[in-house]
Amino acid sequence: MYESTEDWVQRIDLAQEADFDLGPLRVWPARCEVEWNGDFQTLQRRVMQVLVVLAKARGSVVSQNDLVIRCWRGLSVSEDAIYRCISQLRKLAAGYPEAPYAIEAIPGVGYRLTSSRLGKDDPAVEPSRRQRRFAFSPWVAAAAVAILIILAGTFWIVRGRVSDDHLPNRVAVQLFDTLSNSEVARSLARRIPNEVVNELGDSQIETVLAGERVGNGNPRSMDSTPGLVVTGLVRDDASDLVVSVRIEDGRTHAALWSLEFKRDRGEASNLPMEVAARVADVVNIAVFARSANPPLTDNAALSALLQTNDMIRDSQSDWAQMIERAQGVVARHPEFAFGHDVLAVAYATASERINIPDRAEAMKEAARHQAKLTLKLDPADAGAYVVLSWMEPGYRGREAWLLRGMKYGRHPKAPVGALYSYESWLLSDVGRLREALSSQLVAHANDEWGAPKTAQLARAYANIGNLPAARAWIQKGVQLWPNHSGIRRFQRHIAGFYEQPSEALATFESMDAQSSSGDNENEIWRNFVKAKAAHSERLTAETARRIRETADQEKISRENEILMLAALGETQQALEAANSTLNHQRFESWVLFTPVTRNLRQDPGFVGLASRLGLIRYWRDTSKRPDICTDPAMRSECTPQLLAAIESN
Repeated sequence: MYESTEDWVQRIDLAQEADFDLGPLRVWPARCEVEWNGDFQTLQRRVMQVLVVLAKARGSVVSQNDLVIRCWRGLSVSEDAIYRCISQLRKLAAGYPEAPYAIEAIPGVGYRLTSSRLGKDDPAVEPSRRQRRFAFSPWVAAAAVAILIILAGTFWIVRGRVSDDHLPNRVAVQLFDTLSNSEVARSLARRIPNEVVNELGDSQIETVLAGERVGNGNPRSMDSTPGLVVTGLVRDDASDLVVSVRIEDGRTHAALWSLEFKRDRGEASNLPMEVAARVADVVNIAVFARSANPPLTDNAALSALLQTNDMIRDSQSDWAQMIERAQGVVARHPEFAFGHDVLAVAYATASERINIPDRAEAMKEAARHQAKLTLKLDPADAGAYVVLSWMEPGYRGREAWLLRGMKYGRHPKAPVGALYSYESWLLSDVGRLREALSSQLVAHANDEWGAPKTAQLARAYANIGNLPAARAWIQKGVQLWPNHSGIRRFQRHIAGFYEQPSEALATFESMDAQSSSGDNENEIWRNFVKAKAAHSERLTAETARRIRETADQEKISRENEILMLAALGETQQALEAANSTLNHQRFESWVLFTPVTRNLRQDPGFVGLASRLGLIRYWRDTSKRPDICTDPAMRSECTPQLLAAIESN
């Protein structure tokens, strides 16, 4: 089936897999993307892993057991999980005018992929020289079996010693119950636990489907007490499907976290992925806290920490409650470094939202104090470096803290992702958009369960003009986190600035329908899109006036004010708005380097604005030029005045 035992036992690492073709379909494993004639689609990581395994088999049959070993690390997963991936791959192939491949089920054995482009000489699936050197032979097979026997024996010995222990990094996902007899509810109850196991499968967290039926039909039992137990309940309310999820302490069954998810029946297919992503995120933080040095074993404090983490993930949460909960954790466990990190983030968030300068500065100072205290307790805590960078006013100061954090920060996963995400934001702010995309891809790889990383990745693609990728990522965000404020913000951003007017207006209508309280911000976006499409001087002038008023009332951000005015062709008003904002506060300067604001960069007033922002000094002192001065396709935007300012002493 495979040409070497090494190929058989090696788990698929998408980052190391070469691109390949299946008929007219181009497959990029590392990007989890496929492309057909310029049309890009993003696959779930597990689905892409299955596709790679089947393609590497070159038409041979791949057993279900092999798929579990190579794609799920041998973890306990049901046939449902495998079949879901196969179904998605078949659906993908069927969606093209000419099916690029076919997947055949061999009853009782496994699956076989066939394609016109998977010949023996295909470099994408040809084994490496190292693999050919260890071509399959009886001696290699015997050695592999011996190694597996030794490893298995060691595992059983060790497992026997700890069978009665409480393992903080082991998670048991129970089968979900239902309160409805509908087939949709029963299907969700089967799928969601598998999705949770799938999402956690590539982490260092040992996850098992604890309620799975085995052999004689009895539920699978745990060999030792898990650190956490995930339970759930699904109910069908006729128009909506509701999933209640609970994470418990494995020993005491005390509730640590719970949340209710609701979807319209017509959108239920994405619900398992939404639940799994959120649960995986919470489990990762809980396991980290319980495995820290010293560990956080206080369930009440851990519950407060998880609630605060939820609030940090949603940028619109109440900062006062965030601070109160984080203060409670720190007061009870001052030795727990990550508690101080979370409190620092809460103070930093408050400093951004408070309009009273003295109070905002006090919050900043509190954030700095807590971040520095965090690093005294744990120099590898990544989040503290993010906060200290956040508090710096200048680009070079922000960059210094981020580079230091990327050197020393090691955990938890979400703050490590935040380090690279803020590096991406900084690179965007100084006009280095292509480097910013690379950093954001690393951020997402470190924290794929965080909605902000997905939204910012969509923005990064839009900023360099790759709209197919931007659409794909924001759509993924909408599927997984339909109610997240950051996802909604960038969904609106991409629709308003880059889509056709009819599509943008349809997006705003859909967002209004999904919002129970209504979204007043969409009204100004509608006016903006209509004015942009009308090309009427009178309507443009009236809309520009409304945009300025709405920004003054803080109903839209200053960044959107600048972008909207630039998109309407009101270059001088956009520059005026940017300079006026700088009289009172800083704004995110990445807006000056997008496709929307090209007219601003070509205006003589851009040099003065860039100087006020500190960009000219940054470019001059670091010798790191913006894309507009290094990319041949954008050289017309790097005006002689700008070059002269950068090169002057």
